[in-house]
Amino acid sequence: MIDRLILITGAWTQVIGTVIAAIGETMVIQEERYSQEPLGFRLVSIGNGFEAAGNALQGVGAEKLSDGSFGETLRVIGDWIQASGNVTNVAAAELQFAGREEEGLNLDIFGDTVQSLGAGLEAYGATLGTREFSDLLAAGNSLQSLGAAIEAIGEVYILKGMEEIGLQVTAFGSYAQAAGAMIAAIALTKQYG
Repeated sequence: MIDRLILITGAWTQVIGTVIAAIGETMVIQEERYSQEPLGFRLVSIGNGFEAAGNALQGVGAEKLSDGSFGETLRVIGDWIQASGNVTNVAAAELQFAGREEEGLNLDIFGDTVQSLGAGLEAYGATLGTREFSDLLAAGNSLQSLGAAIEAIGEVYILKGMEEIGLQVTAFGSYAQAAGAMIAAIALTKQYG
């Protein structure tokens, strides 16, 4: 019972984190446009911290509940990989908040790529599962993976000097991640709730 609670708590903690990060990314657009203090980076950092904690809780819960199948193992590994990407994004956002934008962007691209890989593994693992709502879980994780990849693409645009479009692409990816996390949390709640 406690393992299910850990898993579900982790999923919803991740949702909270993705929403906070998406709001932060939206704030960054406004702050850049109007030369305001970059407080949005702080929200991105806090959001990714929540995401990391949520992914870690999911990793613990999923490992305890695992039936030992290959698909379940991939999901657990994906949770931990995604958490490491989130921790990297926390460091990246803090660098950007401190004014070290290029260094922070490079680290952010790496963190988002790692998150995308982790969510992709979770999605693939879910497709191999036989539990009810595995398809919904795979869809949510796939959307998260795509969203993180879109964020990384937006950050590359920013590094190449196309800041306006890059910020918009990054924010879009962040909201896609939030939607994917919500779908995955609903699927896990239906599976284990």
